[in-house]
Amino acid sequence: MWVSELEKSNLTEDIVDRILYKGLEDSGESADCILVLGSIKAPEFRIPVAVSAYKNGRAPKILLSGGSVRNFEDGRMGEAERMLNAALELGVKREDIILEQESQNTVENMLASLMALHRAFWINKVKRVLIVTTTFHMRRSIQLARYLFPDHIEVLPCPADDINTRRENWYKTEAGKERAMGEVYKIMESVENGLFPDFEI
Repeated sequence: MWVSELEKSNLTEDIVDRILYKGLEDSGESADCILVLGSIKAPEFRIPVAVSAYKNGRAPKILLSGGSVRNFEDGRMGEAERMLNAALELGVKREDIILEQESQNTVENMLASLMALHRAFWINKVKRVLIVTTTFHMRRSIQLARYLFPDHIEVLPCPADDINTRRENWYKTEAGKERAMGEVYKIMESVENGLFPDFEI
């Protein structure tokens, strides 16, 4: 089944599982850079996963992407700035962190991160990037990156679980169902609008 064939009325739990989670496991491979997409919960869930990959030698640099200003527990600041603080607290060297503080959504994460990668490495020298985002958000992020990034850059998933949208529990709570279904709708809209190509699930 192709994403373009889906309708909101025929989305089963199995279809949601396949579109959001199937085939997006972390392969454990190394890369030139770890790209972390921002969110209000990114410091709590995504940064520890990225830092673990960094400390395990899977990439020498971490790119923190997110310009949206939010109210965090320790003050109002941009997503990338808050992720920076969290990464430093977990022992990442400041010189190994690249900040992208302009993007306001997932599409802009990819576009702005390309410029940041170019400034840090020269884009022709970047061969592989690990993307860290919440597991249920990974499919849309990967599809966007693979469509928008140059063909010579391989993009690999490095998912980070949150509390209620993990593969094994998203369907058990109303909050999990709402977030998972909302993400599937965004994927369907992205295909319909041509943000990335149609794909089979």
